[in-house]
Amino acid sequence: MSSPRARLFLGLAVSNLALIIIATAVWLNKPNTPPQIQGVLLPEGRQLQHFSLLDHHNQNFTNRELLGKWHLVSYGFTTCPDVCPTTLSTLAVLSDRLATDAEDIPTVLFYTVDHRRDTVSQMASYVPFFDEQFIGLTHLDDAENPHLPFEDSLGIFAMLTPADEVKEGEFTDEYQVSHGVTLFLINPAGQLQAIFEPGEDMHGIKVFDAEQIQRDYLAVRDYLAQTE
Repeated sequence: MSSPRARLFLGLAVSNLALIIIATAVWLNKPNTPPQIQGVLLPEGRQLQHFSLLDHHNQNFTNRELLGKWHLVSYGFTTCPDVCPTTLSTLAVLSDRLATDAEDIPTVLFYTVDHRRDTVSQMASYVPFFDEQFIGLTHLDDAENPHLPFEDSLGIFAMLTPADEVKEGEFTDEYQVSHGVTLFLINPAGQLQAIFEPGEDMHGIKVFDAEQIQRDYLAVRDYLAQTE
């Protein structure tokens, strides 16, 4: 028959083991902490409105084409002198960095906010220059504006400023284009999942860093995989 001292130690050991089991269960079942990224993570993906665009192969591009794969959306215009080509070059570096994870490399989409100049043929000669896998997106003039739901769902900001001395209602090729500088991450369900913001270089110019994008993308992807 065991002594009172032995029974006391046995009771303490059982109690401590129970506490360890409970603590482990709580830790394993605790909600995953959302990652800190350079931008905004949407814990619940935001569904995009129904849209219709043209890719640089002159094929329709709708919500259906977003399904089953991650996408990164950049936007701007092909005659942009700095931010747009720099961003696309950075995304090409990103694709190379993710090459070892071939099953999960996000497809890069470049959406033009200057569709009159950036026709299908113009996009076809511009976008693949950075990477053959990139997809250029444009649209035609259409009274129903089926491209607007795409812009509105993502929050794409752009403005065309006509040249001086242009009569009201008259179209001219002389105008300037300004736009925001962000990247949009779309999940395999075709939903907006995150917005990546650029940093600034030593001159205060907004720029993206391939390593930062890679880190943020993988953090978002892994976080969502753990919460499923």
